[in-house]
Amino acid sequence: MTGTPAIYIAPVVTMDPRRPRAAALAVAAGRVIAVGSVDDVREAMPAGTPEHALDGVLLPGLIDAHLHLQRGGLKALAHLPEDTGLAEFIETMDRTFHDEDWPREAPPTLDERVAGIRLAQRLFHQLGFTGIIDPAATIDEMRGYQETRRRGALTMRTVAMPYLEPGSAATPDVDAVIAHLDGVGVSTGFGDDELRIGPIKVYADGEALKGQALLEQPWDDSGYRGLQRISDEDFARLVSFCADHGWGVGTHAVGGAAIALVAREYAKAGAAVAQRRFQIIHAYLEPSAETIAAAAEAGAIASLQPSIIWHNGAGLRAKLGERAERANPVRSWLDAGAVVAFGSDGPFFAFDPRQLIWQAVTRRVRGEDEPLSLTEAITVEEALSAYTVGAAYASLAENSRGMLRPGMLADWALWSGDPTAVPIDELRTLIVRRTVVGGRTVYDEAAG
Repeated sequence: MTGTPAIYIAPVVTMDPRRPRAAALAVAAGRVIAVGSVDDVREAMPAGTPEHALDGVLLPGLIDAHLHLQRGGLKALAHLPEDTGLAEFIETMDRTFHDEDWPREAPPTLDERVAGIRLAQRLFHQLGFTGIIDPAATIDEMRGYQETRRRGALTMRTVAMPYLEPGSAATPDVDAVIAHLDGVGVSTGFGDDELRIGPIKVYADGEALKGQALLEQPWDDSGYRGLQRISDEDFARLVSFCADHGWGVGTHAVGGAAIALVAREYAKAGAAVAQRRFQIIHAYLEPSAETIAAAAEAGAIASLQPSIIWHNGAGLRAKLGERAERANPVRSWLDAGAVVAFGSDGPFFAFDPRQLIWQAVTRRVRGEDEPLSLTEAITVEEALSAYTVGAAYASLAENSRGMLRPGMLADWALWSGDPTAVPIDELRTLIVRRTVVGGRTVYDEAAG
Protein backbone atom coordinates (compact mmCIF):
# COMPACT_ATOMS: atom_id res chain seq x y z
CA MET A 1 0.00 0.00 0.00
CA THR A 2 1.82 3.10 -1.17
CA GLY A 3 0.77 6.54 -2.28
CA THR A 4 2.51 9.41 -4.04
CA PRO A 5 4.89 11.64 -2.04
CA ALA A 6 3.04 14.45 -0.30
CA ILE A 7 3.21 17.04 2.46
CA TYR A 8 0.15 17.42 4.68
CA ILE A 9 -0.23 20.64 6.62
CA ALA A 10 -2.44 20.40 9.70
CA PRO A 11 -2.01 20.08 13.46
CA VAL A 12 -0.57 16.66 14.21
CA VAL A 13 -1.04 14.66 17.42
CA THR A 14 1.85 12.27 16.87
CA MET A 15 1.64 10.04 20.02
CA ASP A 16 5.44 10.18 19.84
CA PRO A 17 6.90 11.23 23.20
CA ARG A 18 9.91 12.72 21.42
CA ARG A 19 7.67 15.19 19.56
CA PRO A 20 4.06 15.06 20.79
CA ARG A 21 2.81 17.84 18.50
CA ALA A 22 3.69 19.01 15.01
CA ALA A 23 2.36 21.25 12.25
CA ALA A 24 3.01 19.12 9.19
CA LEU A 25 3.66 15.59 8.01
CA ALA A 26 5.44 14.29 4.90
CA VAL A 27 5.01 10.82 3.41
CA ALA A 28 6.51 8.85 0.55
CA ALA A 29 6.54 5.18 -0.46
CA GLY A 30 3.95 4.41 2.19
CA ARG A 31 5.98 5.73 5.12
CA VAL A 32 6.36 8.87 7.17
CA ILE A 33 9.40 10.85 5.99
CA ALA A 34 9.24 13.91 8.22
CA VAL A 35 7.18 15.34 11.06
CA GLY A 36 7.61 18.83 12.47
CA SER A 37 7.19 22.46 11.54
CA VAL A 38 6.02 23.28 8.03
CA ASP A 39 9.47 24.60 7.10
CA ASP A 40 11.27 21.56 8.49
CA VAL A 41 8.99 19.17 6.65
CA ARG A 42 9.40 21.06 3.39
CA GLU A 43 13.17 20.93 3.73
CA ALA A 44 13.03 17.15 4.14
CA MET A 45 11.23 16.64 0.81
CA PRO A 46 12.27 17.31 -2.81
CA ALA A 47 11.29 20.65 -4.26
CA GLY A 48 7.88 20.51 -5.87
CA THR A 49 6.45 17.85 -3.56
CA PRO A 50 2.65 18.36 -3.56
CA GLU A 51 1.31 20.10 -0.46
CA HIS A 52 -2.17 19.67 0.99
CA ALA A 53 -3.62 21.90 3.68
CA LEU A 54 -6.09 19.76 5.62
CA ASP A 55 -9.13 20.83 7.62
CA GLY A 56 -8.76 18.93 10.83
CA VAL A 57 -6.23 17.25 13.10
CA LEU A 58 -3.98 14.35 12.10
CA LEU A 59 -3.68 11.36 14.43
CA PRO A 60 -2.07 7.95 14.00
CA GLY A 61 -4.45 5.33 12.69
CA LEU A 62 -6.24 3.59 15.54
CA ILE A 63 -5.83 -0.13 16.19
CA ASP A 64 -8.64 -2.11 17.81
CA ALA A 65 -6.77 -4.74 19.83
CA HIS A 66 -9.79 -7.02 20.23
CA LEU A 67 -12.14 -6.95 17.25
CA HIS A 68 -13.93 -9.84 15.55
CA LEU A 69 -13.82 -8.05 12.20
CA GLN A 70 -14.69 -11.02 9.99
CA ARG A 71 -17.61 -12.13 12.16
CA GLY A 72 -18.86 -8.56 12.17
CA GLY A 73 -18.67 -8.40 8.41
CA LEU A 74 -20.58 -11.64 8.01
CA LYS A 75 -23.24 -10.47 10.47
CA ALA A 76 -23.55 -7.24 8.52
CA LEU A 77 -23.95 -9.20 5.27
CA ALA A 78 -26.76 -11.17 6.86
CA HIS A 79 -28.59 -8.19 8.35
CA LEU A 80 -27.78 -5.18 6.15
CA PRO A 81 -27.34 -4.17 2.51
CA GLU A 82 -23.75 -4.12 1.26
CA ASP A 83 -23.89 -0.33 0.83
CA THR A 84 -24.90 0.23 4.46
CA GLY A 85 -23.64 3.35 6.21
CA LEU A 86 -21.73 3.61 9.46
CA ALA A 87 -24.62 4.89 11.59
CA GLU A 88 -26.91 2.09 10.41
CA PHE A 89 -24.18 -0.47 11.05
CA ILE A 90 -23.60 0.78 14.61
CA GLU A 91 -27.34 0.80 15.37
CA THR A 92 -27.96 -2.63 13.86
CA MET A 93 -25.06 -4.31 15.65
CA ASP A 94 -26.40 -2.92 18.93
CA ARG A 95 -30.01 -3.92 18.21
CA THR A 96 -29.09 -7.45 17.08
CA PHE A 97 -26.71 -8.08 19.98
CA HIS A 98 -28.39 -11.41 20.83
CA ASP A 99 -29.08 -12.51 17.24
CA GLU A 100 -27.16 -15.14 15.33
CA ASP A 101 -23.99 -13.87 13.67
CA TRP A 102 -24.72 -15.91 10.56
CA PRO A 103 -28.39 -16.96 10.47
CA ARG A 104 -28.25 -18.65 7.08
CA GLU A 105 -28.43 -22.43 7.00
CA ALA A 106 -25.30 -23.04 4.93
CA PRO A 107 -21.96 -21.92 6.42
CA PRO A 108 -20.39 -18.86 4.80
CA THR A 109 -18.43 -19.51 1.63
CA LEU A 110 -14.95 -18.16 1.09
CA ASP A 111 -16.38 -15.49 -1.23
CA GLU A 112 -18.85 -14.46 1.47
CA ARG A 113 -16.04 -14.24 4.01
CA VAL A 114 -14.11 -11.94 1.69
CA ALA A 115 -17.22 -9.84 1.10
CA GLY A 116 -17.80 -9.58 4.84
CA ILE A 117 -14.25 -8.45 5.50
CA ARG A 118 -14.45 -5.86 2.75
CA LEU A 119 -17.71 -4.50 4.13
CA ALA A 120 -16.55 -4.37 7.76
CA GLN A 121 -13.17 -2.79 7.06
CA ARG A 122 -14.83 -0.08 4.95
CA LEU A 123 -17.01 0.86 7.92
CA PHE A 124 -14.26 0.66 10.53
CA HIS A 125 -12.00 2.86 8.41
CA GLN A 126 -14.69 5.54 8.88
CA LEU A 127 -13.92 5.46 12.60
CA GLY A 128 -10.21 6.04 12.01
CA PHE A 129 -9.09 2.43 12.32
CA THR A 130 -6.16 1.24 10.24
CA GLY A 131 -5.49 -2.02 12.09
CA ILE A 132 -7.09 -4.70 14.23
CA ILE A 133 -6.25 -7.77 16.25
CA ASP A 134 -8.81 -10.52 15.68
CA PRO A 135 -8.72 -12.28 19.06
CA ALA A 136 -10.07 -15.70 18.09
CA ALA A 137 -9.58 -16.61 14.44
CA THR A 138 -10.72 -20.09 13.51
CA ILE A 139 -9.13 -22.00 10.65
CA ASP A 140 -11.94 -20.91 8.31
CA GLU A 141 -11.50 -17.30 9.40
CA MET A 142 -7.76 -17.54 8.80
CA ARG A 143 -8.59 -18.68 5.27
CA GLY A 144 -10.90 -15.69 4.89
CA TYR A 145 -8.20 -13.19 5.85
CA GLN A 146 -5.59 -14.88 3.68
CA GLU A 147 -7.89 -14.95 0.65
CA THR A 148 -8.82 -11.30 1.10
CA ARG A 149 -5.12 -10.50 1.21
CA ARG A 150 -4.46 -12.67 -1.87
CA ARG A 151 -7.09 -10.74 -3.82
CA GLY A 152 -5.46 -7.43 -2.89
CA ALA A 153 -8.56 -6.40 -0.95
CA LEU A 154 -7.24 -6.35 2.64
CA THR A 155 -6.93 -2.69 3.64
CA MET A 156 -7.17 -3.25 7.41
CA ARG A 157 -3.83 -4.34 8.85
CA THR A 158 -4.73 -7.55 10.63
CA VAL A 159 -3.14 -9.64 13.36
CA ALA A 160 -5.04 -12.93 13.62
CA MET A 161 -4.90 -14.89 16.87
CA PRO A 162 -5.45 -18.60 16.10
CA TYR A 163 -8.19 -20.23 18.14
CA LEU A 164 -8.10 -24.00 18.60
CA GLU A 165 -10.86 -24.88 21.07
CA PRO A 166 -9.98 -27.66 23.52
CA GLY A 167 -12.96 -30.01 23.64
CA SER A 168 -13.88 -29.57 19.98
CA ALA A 169 -13.84 -32.45 17.51
CA ALA A 170 -10.62 -31.18 15.88
CA THR A 171 -8.77 -30.54 19.15
CA PRO A 172 -10.45 -32.57 21.92
CA ASP A 173 -7.87 -31.73 24.57
CA VAL A 174 -4.80 -29.61 25.27
CA ASP A 175 -2.51 -32.33 23.93
CA ALA A 176 -4.30 -32.09 20.58
CA VAL A 177 -3.92 -28.30 20.60
CA ILE A 178 -0.19 -28.65 21.27
CA ALA A 179 0.18 -31.26 18.53
CA HIS A 180 -1.58 -28.97 16.06
CA LEU A 181 0.60 -25.99 16.94
CA ASP A 182 3.72 -28.12 16.78
CA GLY A 183 2.86 -29.27 13.26
CA VAL A 184 2.03 -25.96 11.64
CA GLY A 185 5.62 -24.93 10.95
CA VAL A 186 5.06 -21.25 11.74
CA SER A 187 4.31 -19.38 14.95
CA THR A 188 3.49 -15.98 16.42
CA GLY A 189 4.96 -13.14 14.37
CA PHE A 190 4.82 -14.93 11.01
CA GLY A 191 3.58 -12.63 8.26
CA ASP A 192 3.99 -8.94 7.56
CA ASP A 193 2.44 -5.57 8.26
CA GLU A 194 -0.71 -6.45 6.31
CA LEU A 195 -1.45 -9.87 7.79
CA ARG A 196 0.36 -11.50 10.68
CA ILE A 197 -0.16 -14.43 13.02
CA GLY A 198 -0.52 -13.35 16.63
CA PRO A 199 -0.59 -15.28 19.91
CA ILE A 200 -3.01 -18.17 20.26
CA LYS A 201 -6.29 -17.66 22.15
CA VAL A 202 -7.32 -19.73 25.17
CA TYR A 203 -10.02 -19.37 27.84
CA ALA A 204 -9.33 -19.53 31.58
CA ASP A 205 -12.88 -18.70 32.69
CA GLY A 206 -16.23 -17.54 31.31
CA GLU A 207 -18.48 -14.50 31.11
CA ALA A 208 -19.09 -12.27 34.11
CA LEU A 209 -22.79 -11.55 33.68
CA LYS A 210 -23.43 -15.28 33.44
CA GLY A 211 -21.66 -15.68 36.78
CA GLN A 212 -18.79 -17.54 35.10
CA ALA A 213 -15.87 -15.25 35.93
CA LEU A 214 -13.55 -17.14 38.28
CA LEU A 215 -13.22 -15.02 41.43
CA GLU A 216 -11.07 -15.23 44.54
CA GLN A 217 -14.12 -14.56 46.71
CA PRO A 218 -17.48 -16.30 46.09
CA TRP A 219 -20.12 -14.65 43.96
CA ASP A 220 -22.67 -15.07 46.74
CA ASP A 221 -23.42 -16.97 49.94
CA SER A 222 -23.48 -20.29 48.08
CA GLY A 223 -19.68 -20.37 47.94
CA TYR A 224 -19.67 -20.55 44.13
CA ARG A 225 -16.58 -18.80 42.70
CA GLY A 226 -17.14 -19.18 38.95
CA LEU A 227 -16.20 -21.40 36.02
CA GLN A 228 -12.67 -22.57 35.31
CA ARG A 229 -12.51 -23.58 31.65
CA ILE A 230 -8.99 -25.06 31.68
CA SER A 231 -7.26 -26.84 34.54
CA ASP A 232 -4.19 -25.40 36.21
CA GLU A 233 -2.12 -28.32 34.91
CA ASP A 234 -3.32 -28.06 31.29
CA PHE A 235 -2.86 -24.30 31.24
CA ALA A 236 0.67 -24.62 32.63
CA ARG A 237 1.59 -27.21 29.97
CA LEU A 238 0.13 -25.10 27.16
CA VAL A 239 1.91 -21.91 28.27
CA SER A 240 5.20 -23.76 28.71
CA PHE A 241 4.96 -25.34 25.26
CA CYS A 242 4.12 -22.02 23.60
CA ALA A 243 6.94 -20.20 25.36
CA ASP A 244 9.42 -22.84 24.19
CA HIS A 245 8.14 -23.07 20.60
CA GLY A 246 7.69 -19.48 19.47
CA TRP A 247 4.01 -19.02 20.24
CA GLY A 248 2.46 -16.22 22.25
CA VAL A 249 -0.63 -16.80 24.36
CA GLY A 250 -3.65 -14.55 24.80
CA THR A 251 -5.82 -15.75 27.67
CA HIS A 252 -9.43 -14.78 28.31
CA ALA A 253 -9.41 -14.18 32.06
CA VAL A 254 -12.20 -12.06 33.53
CA GLY A 255 -12.19 -12.82 37.25
CA GLY A 256 -9.49 -12.24 39.82
CA ALA A 257 -8.68 -15.93 40.37
CA ALA A 258 -8.39 -16.57 36.63
CA ILE A 259 -6.18 -13.51 36.21
CA ALA A 260 -3.99 -14.71 39.08
CA LEU A 261 -3.60 -18.13 37.42
CA VAL A 262 -2.56 -16.50 34.17
CA ALA A 263 -0.12 -14.14 35.88
CA ARG A 264 1.52 -17.04 37.75
CA GLU A 265 2.07 -19.14 34.64
CA TYR A 266 3.18 -16.20 32.51
CA ALA A 267 5.78 -15.33 35.14
CA LYS A 268 7.29 -18.80 34.65
CA ALA A 269 7.52 -18.32 30.86
CA GLY A 270 10.33 -15.78 31.09
CA ALA A 271 11.39 -13.59 28.18
CA ALA A 272 8.88 -15.19 25.80
CA VAL A 273 6.06 -13.21 27.44
CA ALA A 274 7.34 -9.88 26.17
CA GLN A 275 8.86 -11.25 22.98
CA ARG A 276 5.67 -12.98 21.80
CA ARG A 277 3.25 -10.46 23.31
CA PHE A 278 1.41 -12.67 25.78
CA GLN A 279 -1.93 -11.05 26.66
CA ILE A 280 -4.31 -11.13 29.58
CA ILE A 281 -7.63 -10.47 27.88
CA HIS A 282 -10.50 -8.60 29.62
CA ALA A 283 -8.96 -8.78 33.14
CA TYR A 284 -11.62 -6.55 34.62
CA LEU A 285 -13.24 -8.13 37.66
CA GLU A 286 -11.45 -7.99 41.02
CA PRO A 287 -7.82 -8.59 40.08
CA SER A 288 -5.72 -7.98 43.18
CA ALA A 289 -3.01 -5.34 43.26
CA GLU A 290 -0.48 -8.15 43.69
CA THR A 291 -1.76 -9.96 40.60
CA ILE A 292 -1.69 -6.80 38.49
CA ALA A 293 1.85 -6.05 39.60
CA ALA A 294 3.00 -9.62 38.89
CA ALA A 295 1.43 -9.63 35.42
CA ALA A 296 3.00 -6.28 34.58
CA GLU A 297 6.40 -7.40 35.81
CA ALA A 298 6.15 -10.57 33.70
CA GLY A 299 5.63 -8.38 30.62
CA ALA A 300 2.02 -9.33 29.95
CA ILE A 301 -0.15 -6.99 27.90
CA ALA A 302 -3.46 -5.98 29.50
CA SER A 303 -5.91 -6.22 26.60
CA LEU A 304 -8.88 -4.25 27.95
CA GLN A 305 -12.28 -3.33 26.52
CA PRO A 306 -14.15 -0.32 27.95
CA SER A 307 -17.14 -1.46 25.88
CA ILE A 308 -17.76 -4.49 28.10
CA ILE A 309 -18.00 -2.31 31.20
CA TRP A 310 -20.29 0.13 29.36
CA HIS A 311 -22.68 -2.73 28.58
CA ASN A 312 -22.25 -4.82 31.74
CA GLY A 313 -21.56 -2.28 34.48
CA ALA A 314 -25.16 -2.01 35.67
CA GLY A 315 -25.55 -5.79 35.75
CA LEU A 316 -22.34 -6.23 37.68
CA ARG A 317 -23.50 -3.66 40.21
CA ALA A 318 -26.74 -5.59 40.64
CA LYS A 319 -24.84 -8.86 41.20
CA LEU A 320 -21.89 -7.68 43.26
CA GLY A 321 -22.78 -4.29 44.69
CA GLU A 322 -19.77 -2.32 45.91
CA ARG A 323 -17.44 -5.03 44.59
CA ALA A 324 -18.24 -3.92 41.04
CA GLU A 325 -17.18 -0.29 41.49
CA ARG A 326 -13.58 -0.77 40.37
CA ALA A 327 -14.44 -3.04 37.46
CA ASN A 328 -12.05 -2.61 34.54
CA PRO A 329 -9.23 -1.10 36.64
CA VAL A 330 -7.39 0.59 33.77
CA ARG A 331 -5.77 3.12 36.10
CA SER A 332 -4.34 0.31 38.22
CA TRP A 333 -2.96 -1.53 35.19
CA LEU A 334 -1.27 1.62 33.92
CA ASP A 335 0.12 2.57 37.31
CA ALA A 336 1.63 -0.91 37.64
CA GLY A 337 3.57 -0.33 34.43
CA ALA A 338 1.63 -2.72 32.21
CA VAL A 339 1.24 -2.11 28.51
CA VAL A 340 -2.48 -1.49 28.02
CA ALA A 341 -4.06 -2.15 24.61
CA PHE A 342 -7.63 -1.04 24.04
CA GLY A 343 -10.15 -2.96 22.01
CA SER A 344 -13.89 -3.35 21.83
CA ASP A 345 -14.85 -7.03 21.52
CA GLY A 346 -16.92 -5.68 18.66
CA PRO A 347 -19.14 -5.96 16.84
CA PHE A 348 -20.92 -7.63 19.75
CA PHE A 349 -20.15 -4.79 22.13
CA ALA A 350 -19.92 -1.08 21.32
CA PHE A 351 -16.92 -0.42 19.09
CA ASP A 352 -16.96 3.31 18.35
CA PRO A 353 -13.61 4.55 19.76
CA ARG A 354 -15.06 7.96 20.58
CA GLN A 355 -17.59 6.27 22.86
CA LEU A 356 -15.02 3.98 24.46
CA ILE A 357 -12.44 6.69 25.11
CA TRP A 358 -15.25 8.71 26.71
CA GLN A 359 -16.23 5.70 28.85
CA ALA A 360 -12.68 5.09 30.06
CA VAL A 361 -12.40 8.73 31.12
CA THR A 362 -15.87 9.20 32.64
CA ARG A 363 -16.47 5.63 33.89
CA ARG A 364 -20.12 5.95 32.84
CA VAL A 365 -22.13 2.76 32.26
CA ARG A 366 -25.25 2.14 30.24
CA GLY A 367 -28.50 2.60 32.12
CA GLU A 368 -26.95 4.16 35.23
CA ASP A 369 -26.81 7.79 36.32
CA GLU A 370 -23.74 7.33 38.50
CA PRO A 371 -20.35 6.33 37.08
CA LEU A 372 -18.31 3.50 38.44
CA SER A 373 -15.56 4.51 40.85
CA LEU A 374 -13.47 7.30 39.35
CA THR A 375 -10.36 5.92 41.06
CA GLU A 376 -9.91 3.81 37.92
CA ALA A 377 -10.51 6.67 35.43
CA ILE A 378 -7.80 7.61 32.95
CA THR A 379 -7.12 10.57 30.69
CA VAL A 380 -7.98 11.01 27.02
CA GLU A 381 -4.26 10.93 26.21
CA GLU A 382 -3.87 7.61 28.01
CA ALA A 383 -6.88 6.16 26.22
CA LEU A 384 -5.54 7.28 22.84
CA SER A 385 -2.20 5.73 23.69
CA ALA A 386 -3.93 2.42 24.42
CA TYR A 387 -5.56 2.60 20.97
CA THR A 388 -2.28 3.47 19.23
CA VAL A 389 1.04 2.85 20.99
CA GLY A 390 -0.24 0.05 23.22
CA ALA A 391 -2.25 -1.67 20.51
CA ALA A 392 0.68 -1.43 18.08
CA TYR A 393 2.90 -3.14 20.64
CA ALA A 394 0.30 -5.88 21.06
CA SER A 395 0.32 -6.20 17.24
CA LEU A 396 4.10 -6.84 17.19
CA ALA A 397 4.32 -3.56 15.29
CA GLU A 398 5.70 -1.01 17.75
CA ASN A 399 8.49 -0.11 15.31
CA SER A 400 6.15 0.55 12.40
CA ARG A 401 2.80 1.69 13.77
CA GLY A 402 1.11 3.45 16.66
CA MET A 403 2.68 6.88 16.25
CA LEU A 404 3.60 9.34 13.52
CA ARG A 405 7.39 9.32 13.46
CA PRO A 406 9.83 9.29 10.51
CA GLY A 407 10.32 5.77 9.22
CA MET A 408 6.98 4.47 10.42
CA LEU A 409 4.12 3.43 8.17
CA ALA A 410 1.95 6.25 6.86
CA ASP A 411 -1.19 5.14 8.68
CA TRP A 412 -3.19 8.14 9.83
CA ALA A 413 -6.63 9.61 10.21
CA LEU A 414 -7.87 13.16 9.85
CA TRP A 415 -10.22 14.05 12.70
CA SER A 416 -12.49 17.09 12.73
CA GLY A 417 -10.92 18.19 16.01
CA ASP A 418 -8.28 17.27 18.57
CA PRO A 419 -9.70 14.61 20.94
CA THR A 420 -7.27 15.73 23.64
CA ALA A 421 -8.42 19.35 23.49
CA VAL A 422 -12.23 19.26 23.40
CA PRO A 423 -14.49 18.91 26.46
CA ILE A 424 -14.96 15.22 27.16
CA ASP A 425 -18.64 15.13 26.20
CA GLU A 426 -17.85 16.78 22.88
CA LEU A 427 -15.34 14.09 22.00
CA ARG A 428 -18.20 11.83 20.89
CA THR A 429 -19.30 14.42 18.32
CA LEU A 430 -15.96 14.50 16.47
CA ILE A 431 -15.84 12.79 13.10
CA VAL A 432 -13.14 11.19 10.99
CA ARG A 433 -12.85 12.90 7.62
CA ARG A 434 -10.19 10.74 6.04
CA THR A 435 -8.28 7.55 6.79
CA VAL A 436 -5.00 6.54 5.13
CA VAL A 437 -3.22 3.17 5.25
CA GLY A 438 0.33 3.01 3.98
CA GLY A 439 -0.04 6.34 2.23
CA ARG A 440 -3.20 5.27 0.37
CA THR A 441 -6.59 6.76 1.18
CA VAL A 442 -9.05 4.07 2.26
CA TYR A 443 -11.81 6.43 3.42
CA ASP A 444 -12.56 10.01 2.38
CA GLU A 445 -15.67 11.73 3.70
CA ALA A 446 -15.59 14.18 0.79
CA ALA A 447 -15.74 11.31 -1.72
CA GLY A 448 -18.96 10.01 -0.20
